[in-house]
Amino acid sequence: MTRSNLHITISDGQQIICVADSSSAPEQGYIVEELFTPLLNLNNGMEEIELLKKHCTMDERRANADYRYYINLITKDVTMFEEHFSYSTEKFRKGKDITKRYTNYLEYLNNQDHEKGN
Repeated sequence: MTRSNLHITISDGQQIICVADSSSAPEQGYIVEELFTPLLNLNNGMEEIELLKKHCTMDERRANADYRYYINLITKDVTMFEEHFSYSTEKFRKGKDITKRYTNYLEYLNNQDHEKGN
């Protein structure tokens, strides 16, 4: 199981932090197909929060998270980083930018859709 800390700007500008507790590596599919894609297609802050509540633990971060996602629902941007936690200082630190893993999975999905259409 992979966990991710999500930092989200919903479409009305509100900032939210939450945790995706399972299958949050993009290659596993779940987080992209069940959360991010539907979330990016919404343009209503209340609906976005309701969807997040179904898939995430709200107002929390996990020290054992593998990833940190920044999701801006105003600009429809998603970026992905390694997540690090220092137990000695009790602080989170954003690691290496690994957004390419997310975009590669989107390309894979797009190619699958084109293959099905042919």
